[in-house]
Amino acid sequence: MNTVHLVGKIATDIRLREFPSTKRAEPIVKASFLLAVPPPTKGGEPDWVPVETWNIQARNLARFNRKGSRIAVSGRLRSRFYDPNGKERGGSLHPTVVADGIDYLTQPRTEAAPAAPAGKAGK
Repeated sequence: MNTVHLVGKIATDIRLREFPSTKRAEPIVKASFLLAVPPPTKGGEPDWVPVETWNIQARNLARFNRKGSRIAVSGRLRSRFYDPNGKERGGSLHPTVVADGIDYLTQPRTEAAPAAPAGKAGK
């Protein structure tokens, strides 16, 4: 079973990319970002986890969240080898979490106004 559940903060700007689709009128959309997952003990460095999500979930993530937003991600781990020299073998392993579900743990921002920090809304 390949299941991943992480809670952390979006550590980079969310990068949206569109790809043409032959099956749908709308393009396929991919959102990718780094998630900073805090260590189990205080004072340690966070784990930096690459995450990607697709289509409507990708659009909503970029619409309602930004760098610094706290989220919970559930999905699967996908690993690929990458060799900058273009060889089939060798290179380095690049793991990525492919998110099937994302829960927003901070107040979502709206398009009209920036979000207030969590716990300070209405003050």
